[in-house]
Amino acid sequence: MTAGSGGPTTRLVALLGHPVGHSASPAMHTAALEAADVDAVYLAFDVAPAALPGAVTGLGALGALGANVTVPHKTAVLDLVDRVTDEARGVGAANTLFWSHDALVADNTDAAGLSQVLTHDIGLPEGTPTVIVGAGGAARAAAVALGRARARVRVHARRPKPAWAVRDLAVAHGARHLDTDAPFTLVVNATPLGLRGESLPEEFMRLRPGQIAFDLVYGAEPTPFVVAAEQAGAAAFDGRGMLLGQALQAFERWTGQSAPREAMRHALDTTLQRALG
Repeated sequence: MTAGSGGPTTRLVALLGHPVGHSASPAMHTAALEAADVDAVYLAFDVAPAALPGAVTGLGALGALGANVTVPHKTAVLDLVDRVTDEARGVGAANTLFWSHDALVADNTDAAGLSQVLTHDIGLPEGTPTVIVGAGGAARAAAVALGRARARVRVHARRPKPAWAVRDLAVAHGARHLDTDAPFTLVVNATPLGLRGESLPEEFMRLRPGQIAFDLVYGAEPTPFVVAAEQAGAAAFDGRGMLLGQALQAFERWTGQSAPREAMRHALDTTLQRALG
């Protein structure tokens, strides 16, 4: 039986979020399950915060292979599982649930997905002066990845204490502190700004050749941040690379198999193209 067709032995992989309609994950993981001949279906569930404990408990009752977790549940889910990996604990958020020896484990593959983009797509040199915009879960994943890349980091956020916490997390993973007024090469947008066409603060929209914009937001059309960077002659990357990278890691957690990268990349690109109409 092929993945997605359903049957008495078919397993479930769930996406738990609120909302989930915008996500490209179902298309990617359905393609991956089919390419790898795994008898499972990937289904998205719009789960309100109050219903999250029941949804997580239901994964065991249904014999699910595991789940992805997206906003706004990435932090709350840490208290609903049997074990939390060091990676998820360090980031302070989980995006992947899988089973290990009958225990439900919360993991975070976002930092690993980010690291793949920094290393393979951007080719980020050690010591690159970097600004992270935001102080939430995505910013914390970026901090871990940038720390591992040995970047120099400062954090721009509305509230200073969360910004300091993200900066300290980056330093704990190998980054050095970048002074507030120091010039920067890389800007990472780790906020939802751009998801509905909003712009970042003006200082980050005015880039120049030689600088790099990395927007963790992705969509069918380029975000305002990516457009502004390209128009200024800067290099620009959106969140598709990170989405693919974290999805590859999650697939391997659930199945124990190597993820079919090209099938997943093609499904992601096709989904975003269809969204353009």
